[in-house]
Amino acid sequence: MTSQIMIGLECHVQLKTNSKLFCPCPTRQETEEPNSACCEICLGMPGSKPVLNKKALDFALKVALAFNCKINEKFFFSRKTYFYPDMSKNFQITQYEIPVGSNGFVELSSGKKIRIRRIHLEEDPAALVHEAGLLSSSHCLVDYNRSGIPLIEIVTEPDLSSPQEAREFLDELTMVLSYLDVFDFENGTLKADCNLSIVGNERVEIKNVTGKRNVEKALESEAKRQSELVKQGNQIARETRGFDEKSLSTKTMRKKETEEDYGYIFEPDLVAFELSKPEIEKTRRGLPELHSEKAKRLVKEFGIAEYDAKVISGSRFAGNLFEEFAKAVSPKIASVFVSRDLVAIAHHEGKELEEISGRINAVQLKELLVFFEKARINEKTLKEAAIAHVAGGKNPVDFVKENNLFKDAAGSEIEKIVSKILSSNSKAVADLKAGNEKSLNFLVGLAMRESKGKAEPREIKKLIEEKTK
Repeated sequence: MTSQIMIGLECHVQLKTNSKLFCPCPTRQETEEPNSACCEICLGMPGSKPVLNKKALDFALKVALAFNCKINEKFFFSRKTYFYPDMSKNFQITQYEIPVGSNGFVELSSGKKIRIRRIHLEEDPAALVHEAGLLSSSHCLVDYNRSGIPLIEIVTEPDLSSPQEAREFLDELTMVLSYLDVFDFENGTLKADCNLSIVGNERVEIKNVTGKRNVEKALESEAKRQSELVKQGNQIARETRGFDEKSLSTKTMRKKETEEDYGYIFEPDLVAFELSKPEIEKTRRGLPELHSEKAKRLVKEFGIAEYDAKVISGSRFAGNLFEEFAKAVSPKIASVFVSRDLVAIAHHEGKELEEISGRINAVQLKELLVFFEKARINEKTLKEAAIAHVAGGKNPVDFVKENNLFKDAAGSEIEKIVSKILSSNSKAVADLKAGNEKSLNFLVGLAMRESKGKAEPREIKKLIEEKTK
């Protein structure tokens, strides 16, 4: 990609409130029954009057402050013309002229600052449901349970220069949302409208891309497509495109609307709102320790590796989990387990650790780590038990007991096993003495098999090296 590209993101984050933005309907339901959590307000029926959810405003203020925004003490809501079936009243209540916060920034690891144009509140549209086999391609169903759920929209300036920078920005964004505890990582949705242009050409929007990985892939695909068009001397059309996760490509949806097409007007059913200076300052003082500060503190306070500290502080959940484990076992054991083992389990499922937090029982895992520190189980068993716990909901200690994985081989027994393996594999011993490191792994594997996996590999390796000097 030789052409200079410009990327701006419009990130839509569902806020972790119990009720919707302008009505008391629940945001999370006991049942998945479609259209069971909506009322005359979120459906926009004549005569219904919206009332702003104070908790949603509090969350938006926290996010705006955390991203260094100027807070607008006075603001109001607008109606945005919206002619799609997922908004039954044909307009969306949002903020346009004056948002909650503006002119903020996020700093990337390179030191580059990505400017944030605005952070504002708006209501989520309903969900369009395409039932395979039941409907033709020209029809879909609408579930209004989602309509009216509170969103914050975070709009950047076109300061991002690559899909990789966009991914890093989203990593920073989700880390902050994690620490502020305003987003439900297990059940909530974070989507981005991705705007990309090659300098000197029209801008293209990729609509409603879900997930950080998909944002990066969508931008890579679109940058490649536009670059090829420019090389061929073709014009780039200003349009809205969608991202196909299967083909990893973007496809035309419709001609891109302009701001004038939305016909913004002042929302007459809501009064203007005002935030007092004391309220803003109280919220600012109440912001939690964020990830960059936490990483520095963990290195200083616990003496763990800087890399592990950065991974652990990447989410509020992981940070709290580490500090809980460090009360029972050494900080090094706790940090390696969280930053490598648990993170690896989550990534194997294509998720972040925060997204599987509901499946992790800190008390049970802490007991498992105590057994590991006391050398009652080896590293292999520790990992297997953790996988059984997270993936299968198994108590990890019960998993160890049921599979008879506690180490019961005493030191003298291990030494007998090693001596037996060395005496019956003279060629491998000779190769090892000649400098063949593969022979060492071979002999360790034989000894582990003889001990039925209950010995510690590092202990076996040490004994073999001592006996073959």
